[in-house]
Amino acid sequence: MLRLMRVGDRLWRASDERFSRWGLTDNHYNVLRILNGAGEPLSQVEIGRRMLSSRANVTKLVDLLEARGLVARRACGDRRVNHVVLTDPGLRFLADTIDEVQSAAFGAMSRLSRADQKTLFRLLGRLLDD
Repeated sequence: MLRLMRVGDRLWRASDERFSRWGLTDNHYNVLRILNGAGEPLSQVEIGRRMLSSRANVTKLVDLLEARGLVARRACGDRRVNHVVLTDPGLRFLADTIDEVQSAAFGAMSRLSRADQKTLFRLLGRLLDD
């Protein structure tokens, strides 16, 4: 367990360092990627569901991204719900940074063969199953 925690901590620190250069966290970047992958506006509740995060946390994340002009909130038919959309600057930011982010992810896993990576993914999934 301790080894797993050490690996997680090392990956988390490297991620924090990378995203802090852009004034973001990995969770901010995850919101952008979720919106980009969805191809349509999403409610904050749906973003939270996909992130496995609380509504309050998603609100804070979207607040910062909106202040930076990377996302925008749009009203929908239900006044209690806003949809979040990726803006053109948000799309450009993802395009400008995706190679670096993916390269870092591949680098972190480079010591493992593809088969080992698949096995690790499967085993970690078993630890997450309830």
